[in-house]
Amino acid sequence: MSFQHNEKANAVNYAHTLMAGLNLPPLSDSTFLDIHPAINNVRSGVQGFPQGKNKIIPVALANYADGALLALKSIARNHTVKNNLPESGASLLGERMALFNTQTGQTVSAGGSCHLLKSRDGYLAINLARDEDTDLLPALTNGKVSAPTDKKMLENIFNEFCIEDLIPRGRDLGLAIAPVTLPDYNSFDNWVDVSCSSPSQRPSTSTSPLVVDLSSLWAGPLTGSLLASLGAEVIKVESRTRLDGARRNENDPAGEREFYNLMNGGKKSFTCDFTTQKGRQQLLKLIECADIVIESSRPRALRQLGIHAEKLVAEKPGKVWLSLTAYGRGAATENIIGFGDDIGVAAGLSALMEIIHGHPLFVGDAIADPLGGLHGALAAWSCWINGGGLINLALYKVLGFALSQDPLLRDFNKNDLIRRTSDWANEINMSGENPYPIRKASKPAPLPGQHNEE
Repeated sequence: MSFQHNEKANAVNYAHTLMAGLNLPPLSDSTFLDIHPAINNVRSGVQGFPQGKNKIIPVALANYADGALLALKSIARNHTVKNNLPESGASLLGERMALFNTQTGQTVSAGGSCHLLKSRDGYLAINLARDEDTDLLPALTNGKVSAPTDKKMLENIFNEFCIEDLIPRGRDLGLAIAPVTLPDYNSFDNWVDVSCSSPSQRPSTSTSPLVVDLSSLWAGPLTGSLLASLGAEVIKVESRTRLDGARRNENDPAGEREFYNLMNGGKKSFTCDFTTQKGRQQLLKLIECADIVIESSRPRALRQLGIHAEKLVAEKPGKVWLSLTAYGRGAATENIIGFGDDIGVAAGLSALMEIIHGHPLFVGDAIADPLGGLHGALAAWSCWINGGGLINLALYKVLGFALSQDPLLRDFNKNDLIRRTSDWANEINMSGENPYPIRKASKPAPLPGQHNEE
């Protein structure tokens, strides 16, 4: 089911499509007033400010976000003790850029770690988000790169290699690397895979789930914060020896602290040492109690801790396990590393910008993360009210599926896309719209281990 050509109806259409993928009935209330996708992209911040400075993004990213939140609100309406969800899903896409005062639409990501680089036969994205990533560059380039390095050096050296050599080698090394290419959007037949438990185990409409959030950074924590907004009790779990890399303290810039609070305020904090038997036992006991588990680890890493998702879901009827990965569970994909920016490239956004504007550019800020968090909350809440199960949610598949709903991408038509880009530019130039207000965290995130005794 793809969008109809009425551009102003595509958030509602997308919500219907998402719910159909979960075997849920259509929206009970479709009175949501869609905003033109070009204007919504601008208001969300994904287009970038000031108006006209950045290249037009000719796909309805902000409306996809609104559709996901609209679907979540619809299914939560009759089964939640509170609803403090954001007014707009679109507003979540650009809030980190607004708080961090960064920009999109360049060859370096808004967060500064992901780079678009030219190889011998095309462009690729490489995300050096972790300290250890730079140490892997000599192995990627057969020793031609030595640390420290800079983007210019990488550009010169990558010109000597072909995409078909760099991508598999980089992924085998554990780097987040992706080609700048347009995938076959007709191959995205659904956005999520759910292995359902017994449908007889349905929660009471007056109960709230206990959520154990093992995730870090953005997509998973956003899912947890949205579930907390619906009344869930959410416990953020971290290894005492390796806290969430996004965790901020009083010495960090105010915008970075506020963003972390947005993702984790309202949760409780539990820490333990995953490297000790006692710590692993504590972790397993907490997970066993949970109604919903959110994690974004490679399945192999959890199995090494004695945590087997399939076994835990089978042992507790009604339990939900949300597995957020870059490219999906399964032997072929579950060990591929990916972050929001490079996944956006893999899903075709930078290739689309190259086709329209002549050069690949980043779109949004780690765009797969906020969209993945919205879709993750929808999948987790739906699965919980319908009897539990294991959810395999790949951020690449979420973004690819959303884009596949666009008829100009599914049946690719460059000329029509160029015309749309021109039309949307005129729409933006005439609008004078202001960005959505930046949300305020309801409360600060807890200190590490603040609720251990509780």
